[in-house]
Amino acid sequence: MKKHLTPFLIPPAMLAALFLSVTTLEKNAGAAGTLGNSAALNRTVTPNSDKKNDTFIFKCYNPRDFHITASIYGLRGERLASMRLKAIVFETPRLYYYLEWDPNSGGRAPGGIYIYEVIVNDKTYKGLVVVVR
Repeated sequence: MKKHLTPFLIPPAMLAALFLSVTTLEKNAGAAGTLGNSAALNRTVTPNSDKKNDTFIFKCYNPRDFHITASIYGLRGERLASMRLKAIVFETPRLYYYLEWDPNSGGRAPGGIYIYEVIVNDKTYKGLVVVVR
C-alpha cells in the first residue's frame, strides 16, 4: 500500500530557514563572536534507530555558562518538547553544549516540519527541522 503525502503550506520565511548555511548562522550570531559558533548540526532527522541522524542536535557555544532554553514547536506554534543536554565538550579554546531532541521520546512525533528555538542569554536561534519517517 502506498502512502500519500498530504500537501500543506509553509510560510516562505520558514522554508528559507531550511537552506541557511552554518556560515550565515555564524555571521548573525552575536556581538564579537561570543556566540558565533552555535548552529544546528543536522536539520533532517530520520528516527529509525540506525544510529544515523536519529536525533536533532544543536551545537551551542556557551563560554559563560548562561542558562539555555531549547524547545521544539509545531508549525502552529504549540510547544511540543524540550531539548535535552546531550554533552558538554571543551574544544580548545571553546566550550560547547550539545543539545538534542529525539522525536521518538515522550511520544512519537509524526513525520513533518518542526521549529526549534534555542535561547542563550539574550541571543535566540530559530530554524526548521524535518522529521522523515
